[in-house]
Amino acid sequence: MRCSVFLSALSSIAAVFGQSNPPPVLPAVNLITSKVPFQCSPGKSIGISVEPSKITTSLSEVQFQATGHGRTDEFASCDFRVALSYWYYKYRVAISGATIRGHANLTDGVQIYQFNTTAIFRLEHLKNFSPIQPPEITNLSISTMLTELVPTQIGGEGNFDDDFEVAVKPPSKLVWSPCFHGSEGGGAQDSTYFDFIVSASSSDRTGKGTGQLTSGLTVDWNLAWEECTPDWDEMYSWGDVRIDNWQSCLHNVTDVPLVKDTPDLVPLWF
Repeated sequence: MRCSVFLSALSSIAAVFGQSNPPPVLPAVNLITSKVPFQCSPGKSIGISVEPSKITTSLSEVQFQATGHGRTDEFASCDFRVALSYWYYKYRVAISGATIRGHANLTDGVQIYQFNTTAIFRLEHLKNFSPIQPPEITNLSISTMLTELVPTQIGGEGNFDDDFEVAVKPPSKLVWSPCFHGSEGGGAQDSTYFDFIVSASSSDRTGKGTGQLTSGLTVDWNLAWEECTPDWDEMYSWGDVRIDNWQSCLHNVTDVPLVKDTPDLVPLWF
């Protein structure tokens, strides 16, 4: 069975709508998975909390991969997925910015010069749900809600041993999720996820310094909410990227021009 790939601007037009107060009930975290478990391990070093105004991701073991030696930059990263369920009926959500927090111990001029934060919303729709018959056929819809490369100047002169906080500017316009029916997740026909990518880069001009994130990184992902009217047709046409029967696409990635030609629009892992 051949998959189909669609590009759409439908998920981005909601910037014209006004924001609402948060819903009375917040979604629940169902599952956490990680692409790099040696740095961010579900159940061990990834903490998730959902509040009305933000999702906080605590990444206690994110660390630079090498000590400074003056020739190459050091890099710390965590790519992870959070499955969420039981979104409140008649609401949609967007990421409206972020804040990166931590404590750095930098010696001999080592400097953290850049952070990257990316948040991608993912909707998976099981087509043959009732009854479920193998093989399962799932349509995938994706929209990037926030992706920002943030230059910083933490350290860089002598030694630095202190807390830091870096604000990530909001997107130029909000990218909204589909309008929730209240049945998403929890083994239902529609599953929802956030794919988060967090990284930090540091440099060592002297070749003698070291750089350490003493408690990893914590990122607050700011949430915007909007009341809306659920519509099944709109939900299943949502997304900057839509791939019908997306599992079959993984057998031959060259059949998916989106993955080959514009990888910045697609999560790095399925």
